Amino acid sequence: MSQEHQPICTQETQELIAKLRACPAVEKGLAQAEEQHQQRINEQVQLTEVPAPPFHEEERAKVFAQLLADAGIPDVHQDQIGNVIGRLKGIGNGPTLVIGAHIDTVFKEGTPIKVSQEGTKYFAPGISDDAAGLASLLQVARSITQQGIKTVGDIVFVGTLGEEGNGDLRGCKALFKVKNDYDGMLAIDSANVHRILRGSVGCKRYRIIFESLGGHSLHKFGIVGSSIHGLARAITKVDDLQVPTEPKCTFNFGVVKGGTSVNAIAARAEAELDIRSVDQPSLDAFVKRVLKAIQEACDEENNRWNLEGENAVRLIIKQIGDRPAGANKDDASVIQAAYGTLQSLSIPLEKYTLAATDQNVPLFYGLPATTLGAGGIEANNHSLSEWWEAEDAFQGPQVAFLTALTLVGVNGVTEPLLEKQPR
Repeated sequence: MSQEHQPICTQETQELIAKLRACPAVEKGLAQAEEQHQQRINEQVQLTEVPAPPFHEEERAKVFAQLLADAGIPDVHQDQIGNVIGRLKGIGNGPTLVIGAHIDTVFKEGTPIKVSQEGTKYFAPGISDDAAGLASLLQVARSITQQGIKTVGDIVFVGTLGEEGNGDLRGCKALFKVKNDYDGMLAIDSANVHRILRGSVGCKRYRIIFESLGGHSLHKFGIVGSSIHGLARAITKVDDLQVPTEPKCTFNFGVVKGGTSVNAIAARAEAELDIRSVDQPSLDAFVKRVLKAIQEACDEENNRWNLEGENAVRLIIKQIGDRPAGANKDDASVIQAAYGTLQSLSIPLEKYTLAATDQNVPLFYGLPATTLGAGGIEANNHSLSEWWEAEDAFQGPQVAFLTALTLVGVNGVTEPLLEKQPR
């Protein structure tokens, strides 16, 4: 863990969690997560084998909606964009907590997905990211509803769309953009229960396009500009920039394509650019420097060959992603609840860090939010060789269950730790 940032859980919060643990229904809910461990695995396998490629998550969303309703969550429905939403109401006048996991995967349409098993290890694209989160969320719902736990605040269970890649958090953005009463969020993403996210890495993504007339590599040499040459100059110019290290910024050209033939001047070339920082002002400032360098590269390419008018290379920049940065205070309610829960369950905290998940969105709106692990062990995420180890995976829903109850409170047992936002 970073020495600069350490999670805080006050004595008052520890005592609040101890009161919850003394409640028989809460203890039974924790035990239920272990008792229904195999059901959780079965649902995870079921969801994994339902395709959810980028921008086409409809089939899995329908299956998840039915499973969420079966778990006892009332009025499960899909919003305009397709997020699956169900609200478990509290006794009234309490805060509203969103707890969610994302439905989509990174795998393109038509990818064969069939889960195989070796002992307690399961293999399939997307078996962990984020089918494990969805299955953990379902178990949290069952542990609350089947134990008859009545909360003070409301809990909104959500399966979000478009968390991955160029989905650009579109589901969570739509969720928080409309008028709502949400006061905070817990996302369930990644298997690791030993990790709490204190904040979000911001990310802006662009498609950098160079265009020209193109032409024969001999006859039009030096007369018509090459889009590939212009793009190569832009990548080199960005690569030579001095990159801020405090706060840390990064860049990456992750996809490059263009041209038609070895003996043809390229009429089009493009690259997808990812720029990140843990600090929003630093991210915005570095983006300006990068885009300025790319424009300068285009001008330099044309000046190099004295190209003008239709013979020049032209630059088009399209933004294809915008994930805002944000951070909690180390004593924020969600951090205290999550850290206190780990302590109460004797689960060591090994990582207190930042990442990009659905939590980016509520943090952007100034709401407390963090991401919890779904349980188990994962490897090779976003690859065809992805696998998930189920041993002790019940700890994931246990952590999310107790953290959520700490935040919204249990009627007659505890008051909510989550603050209601002024509206």
